[in-house]
Amino acid sequence: MLRNQRGNILFWVISAILFIAIALVLILPSKYNLDPQKNTDDCTTNMKNIWVATSDYLNDFHQDYYGDPQVLLTTRKKDDPKNYYLSSPAYCPESQGGKENYIIFAKYSEEMLGSEMKNNSGILIFCPNLGKFPKHFLDKSFYDNMSTTKLQNYMIDDLNYIDQQTKSNGRAKNDAVMKYIEIWKTDPECYAKRSADMKYLKRMIFPDNEDLKIITEE
Repeated sequence: MLRNQRGNILFWVISAILFIAIALVLILPSKYNLDPQKNTDDCTTNMKNIWVATSDYLNDFHQDYYGDPQVLLTTRKKDDPKNYYLSSPAYCPESQGGKENYIIFAKYSEEMLGSEMKNNSGILIFCPNLGKFPKHFLDKSFYDNMSTTKLQNYMIDDLNYIDQQTKSNGRAKNDAVMKYIEIWKTDPECYAKRSADMKYLKRMIFPDNEDLKIITEE
């Protein structure tokens, strides 16, 4: 009789432990962001939404836009005043102990194509945690269904090269994109130089790459 009671107690103890273990397996990933692929997908989705919001903002206001998401969150759309360009704040799910804003950089200019004036904008969106999570990066495929300008296409090509060169090295990728943004910010002739030489900005970021070096005839 006593042996049966001990057996029943042991059974219930083991059952309780298994139940707790299963519950932890199910709860912990969602509670503490332990699913890397989901975090990557959520982060890239955030960046896509911010890119679209920024594109709409540039098309309406025709001006450069550097970085403050509050502008998108508090400015009403010109053609839809009931709504804002960005409906709600978004943060990388890997941010620990704080809500770091995404890095936003956007250039706007106008260019005469034939007899028609066209807007020529380029938008860069980066995760603040790119140094630790190199997959938190908008790759070339994102732009396939987007209406892009010549300037944006230059940026897509350059960023794709940066992605290929840095691969899974988050620190190198982060350093490269920060340097890339800085060149656009500080060089007023950047667009003209990039138009004249498709390797210009790539060479500025990776000066030692053999495929980017200028070949001179002797």
